[in-house]
Amino acid sequence: MQQELFVPEENNSLSEEAKSRLHQQLVRLGDMMGDGLHYEPDGKWIEKEYQQVLYALYPDIKKRKQKARSETINERAKRLIMKDKCTCGGMLKQTRSGSLTLECMMCDNRYKIKTVKKK
Repeated sequence: MQQELFVPEENNSLSEEAKSRLHQQLVRLGDMMGDGLHYEPDGKWIEKEYQQVLYALYPDIKKRKQKARSETINERAKRLIMKDKCTCGGMLKQTRSGSLTLECMMCDNRYKIKTVKKK
């Protein structure tokens, strides 16, 4: 049975009661995942709700995850820029930090960095 999700608005500090309630909800969802219920056909909501509660309770986790992803993308873009050139022979540059888009400095052609999914 899916319970109603209790996630406070962002930028609001949590009271001790709210933190306690979120922590209990996180433990309950973790137990459900430990039992393998999130693998069931109708159990996809468990993973989503777990992530929402986790980020509401510990917002710094999401920021660290995003920063690490951005740094990984930037490193990959640097390697591609050094290795590859545009079809016109121009140098490529990353459009902005954390972006998967590279742009030619001469002809303004745009290229996307392919992502590889983990198996």
